[in-house]
Amino acid sequence: MVSPEDRILNAMELGDPLDKIPKMELFSSILPFIKVFINWEAFPMRIRRLNRKWKILEETVNTVKEKWKMKKIDPRERHTLYGRLIRKASFVDRIISNINLFNIAQRNPERADRDAVRLTCLYARMPIKLGYDLWCLIPLTLPDSDAGFLEAPDGNYYPASKEGIFMDLKADDLEGVMKGVWEKNIEKSIEGSKEFYETAQLERYANIVSRVMNSRYKRKKIKDQLLPAILHPGPFETWLTVFGNDNMQGFYRRVFQEHRNGCKGAYFDLLKVKTNMLCKLVKRLVEIDMKVFVIGDDCAMIHGSMLPPKIYRDFIAVHIKKIVDTAHRGGMKVLLHTDGRFKVDNRETFEETWEFMNFLLNTGIDALHPIEMWANDIEELKRNFGDKVCLCNGINTIELQTGTRHSVARLTKTILDKVYRGGGNRLNGYIAGSDNSLMAGCQPYLVHQMLYTIDEYGEKILSL
Repeated sequence: MVSPEDRILNAMELGDPLDKIPKMELFSSILPFIKVFINWEAFPMRIRRLNRKWKILEETVNTVKEKWKMKKIDPRERHTLYGRLIRKASFVDRIISNINLFNIAQRNPERADRDAVRLTCLYARMPIKLGYDLWCLIPLTLPDSDAGFLEAPDGNYYPASKEGIFMDLKADDLEGVMKGVWEKNIEKSIEGSKEFYETAQLERYANIVSRVMNSRYKRKKIKDQLLPAILHPGPFETWLTVFGNDNMQGFYRRVFQEHRNGCKGAYFDLLKVKTNMLCKLVKRLVEIDMKVFVIGDDCAMIHGSMLPPKIYRDFIAVHIKKIVDTAHRGGMKVLLHTDGRFKVDNRETFEETWEFMNFLLNTGIDALHPIEMWANDIEELKRNFGDKVCLCNGINTIELQTGTRHSVARLTKTILDKVYRGGGNRLNGYIAGSDNSLMAGCQPYLVHQMLYTIDEYGEKILSL
């Protein structure tokens, strides 16, 4: 019997599908997970309408945020009947204080680790239930990374990371959003991040990962029903925790300055420290039999690379290559995630047109995710680079939020046809899925339709 591990590793080695097209997602946001877990679509329509009318999700989340001081109480704000009742219920305070995971993490590390394992095992049921082959264990963060609740410039208190960022949760769809960095002095921010990477508890983290992989669901180990992967932000995304998502201009100034100085400076040195930490983590994950490491490193937008390709090569790619080389020495595969366009337009030669893409591939990555549909032509990428890297996903995630069963099936078939033609009438070196992740607005019934079409239409193509 072909296992999820067999399907994924075979695809990353550019082999033809063993029995069917492998499927993956990086992760699911909280709301789609809840809908799948409770089988929301089976609820009577009147209950779903009542949820919308009373704003049960939004009022519940806002109540929790008010109790945790993540949201100021606005006396002018109008609430539904449910919202007024839940804010007055005396038992709510006791429940909310007991589920404050950030306080638990700081006060009781053993309980925090146990809760992390349980939460991640619960989360892993979703891809197993849906029939995915590869899925990232995103509930797992480096131990002791939580800095608790800190006051932000807007006067609210948000969960903060020791890497330096505030996080918030949108009440209407449970999507996590960054609220900037809590240290505005860049030099202090760099030093704080450096200290965090140098003291990261990698052994403790690896033990948690191992416990999750070997936990059982329906009498089988999770790792036997799913190929779990670890997703960690890469060197490029370090700018988010040092400069903040509201100060990209400061990031550009710093990179250009240090690049002109021969890639010398405090920020480049920080990337070295982070890379060394990730290499140590990879080595430890190899020891517990982890097969795939995912570098989450958004470095491109719909119009192309966020840095000039040569600066990206010198300042960022050099670190990714070190991580990949470390993984390969241990027999581990590496998947790189970045949104955006890989082709450089208005260039005369093939080499200039694909300069950025080649710099990505020269790092030695085994797979490239997610081939954002509106930014790339997956058929063109497959035709030009299908013999060098496994291409992943490419099915527009927006369609999984706003489409219909018919439109999702049609789009899925179109993408599979493109991969097939680009590969010279082969589907080798390809893993299917959405062109980002299962974001908050994704509807489970449309995800089911995509997965069904991948299997059903993929079988037809493979039989040609």
